[in-house]
Amino acid sequence: MRLADTARVLEQELRALPASSALVPRLLAGAEQPGSLAFRAAYAGVPRRLGVAATQGLSPPAELAELARPHWTLADAARAFLLLSALARIDAERAPALVSHLLEAGEIGEQESLLRTLILLPEPDRFAETGLAGCRTNARRVFEAMACENAFPARYFPELGFNQLVLKAIFVEVPVRRIEGLPERVTPELERMVASYASERRAAGRAVPEDVELVLNARRKSQ
Repeated sequence: MRLADTARVLEQELRALPASSALVPRLLAGAEQPGSLAFRAAYAGVPRRLGVAATQGLSPPAELAELARPHWTLADAARAFLLLSALARIDAERAPALVSHLLEAGEIGEQESLLRTLILLPEPDRFAETGLAGCRTNARRVFEAMACENAFPARYFPELGFNQLVLKAIFVEVPVRRIEGLPERVTPELERMVASYASERRAAGRAVPEDVELVLNARRKSQ
């Protein structure tokens, strides 16, 4: 779906909800100067503007059903609309830097919203580095926003980045069942990396996480 179409669908959804209808003009105003302090303030201020509705679940519009996920919140949708509206105002080559900076400068809630909805951005593969950066964080919530119930990694991460995501999930005890598209992305190299990790654990006299076997068996079960 084109950027303008995705933004239009989200705008219609936000305007239709009493909790967010009045916020739309503020978001459009914030998008006028992408990357500015006003834009950053608008992005950060979404939960405050929405109040208790910020964490309200969002039923994905039919046009976005393939990409959106049930755990997305109204704040996630509002921030995605703001970012899409801002991206429509800049040259395409500036977009990756703007999105990367938004992740780097944001607090945890902002980072979660960005990573959950990264797949809505135009030509999502251009933002793979931002997704990879989200996986390098020490904040579990931010890591889960990218790694779990999210179609982006399986579709757009390079092999090494996806493999590292899986290993980190095992290491920090995030269930690998939550990684979308895992069976299709398991390669001999990932199996080697996971088996090596398990061997190191055994040699150190430490328990091997059950998810190791899930990864090692994933490709066989998918065939």
